Amino acid sequence: MKKRTVLILIMIVLLSLAGCSSDSGETAAVEKVSRISAKGSVGLVNRYAGLVVSGETAYVEKGEKKISQVLVKEGDWVSQDDVLFSYDMEAMELELTKLLLELDGFENTIASAQDEIPQLEKQRASLPANQQLAVSLQIQTLQADVREANYKKGLKEREIENLREALEDTDVRSPISGRVMSVGNPDEAGGMTDPGIYGGTDTESNAFITIMDMTTYQVKGTINELNVGTLTEGMRVIVRSRLDESSVWSGVLDRIDWENQSKDQNNMYFYGPTDEMTTSAKYPFYVSLEDVTGLILGQHVYIEPDYGQLEVRQGLWLPEYYVNDARNDPWVWCRGAGDKLEKRRVGLGGYDVDKGEYEILSGLTADDYIAFPSEELEVGMKTSLYEESGSYASGGNAFPIMYASAGNASVEDYEGPGAEYYAEDDTGFETQEQPEHAAEPTSAEED
Repeated sequence: MKKRTVLILIMIVLLSLAGCSSDSGETAAVEKVSRISAKGSVGLVNRYAGLVVSGETAYVEKGEKKISQVLVKEGDWVSQDDVLFSYDMEAMELELTKLLLELDGFENTIASAQDEIPQLEKQRASLPANQQLAVSLQIQTLQADVREANYKKGLKEREIENLREALEDTDVRSPISGRVMSVGNPDEAGGMTDPGIYGGTDTESNAFITIMDMTTYQVKGTINELNVGTLTEGMRVIVRSRLDESSVWSGVLDRIDWENQSKDQNNMYFYGPTDEMTTSAKYPFYVSLEDVTGLILGQHVYIEPDYGQLEVRQGLWLPEYYVNDARNDPWVWCRGAGDKLEKRRVGLGGYDVDKGEYEILSGLTADDYIAFPSEELEVGMKTSLYEESGSYASGGNAFPIMYASAGNASVEDYEGPGAEYYAEDDTGFETQEQPEHAAEPTSAEED
């Protein structure tokens, strides 16, 4: 299970932090319980830079026909079925006449060959065997000409049919409502590059006019080939505002575009001369959102897999790796009087199997500071606060985010049973009186 596999990485990082010390080597790093509880056991979460783009983009091609009039320009707003441009009817009629003449030519070729073949067959029958080969070759050539002419005739008939349909309505209409993002040159053939930062693709387009629906959004991200295994199509993801991480949106990863590499290949995993052997390929992926309220087109966001970071639970929960001897006599490393490290007995409630967390019923409050267990820790060690290092994210290269915010319910004001009174015994543990209802660790959730 992905949520649990990251625990190994968390333990490695926290083990190194637990041993962080001052010059004397006798300082233990501690962190506030409320902050640890808010992170939850989701732990290291890959984050990807994202951009809010249009949910639907229409690419309207002009084809080979001559355009007489373009009725829109870049920046215009159009509704579905609005006329975008019109074809030149006179030029289309001339083209139709040309196609009909070409069709007559193929029909004449077929008719002439079909009349000549029977005559050659009669002639061949009256000739000696040693003279029949030349006539047979003529017959085979005419038969091949008939097959080729029939094929070209069929293509020409389809062209004529399409052109006649186009002559009935020479106006080309918008397939969607939205904003015109680009208009090509009506006198030039070929396509153009997908416009602007709002587009949903990095590929070349043959579109003459590009229209974007500004009412529906999706989020476009980029994944690096080095971490392609972290995302899969159909998985739930969380989108966070870069300016306010409490602003979040939920969605589903719709697709990863493996067919088109992102054009921005600046991220390298080798320092030195750059070529195809030292650059890592990046691929765009797209997220559909359940609700887009509060988002604006072109907004920069973060994308991260949804491992339950937004789940709200009551009470105080700690990752299981902070609790020592959970089965028999549970305790944690805690900062006590004089900012010295001590062993603190705790009362456990439920156990979240999926997240690997214990509910803390007594012994700790949200305002206490605890250390990650390590062999280097000793009772009486000085403690220092572990400062959160912040978050990093970059385009296709996801960086591990140590602190997945909003992991659990806010516990700043938590007042658990027996949180007010403490007493010290002679075992080296700092204890508090256990409430009568304190239970042995039990499973709070079933897989």
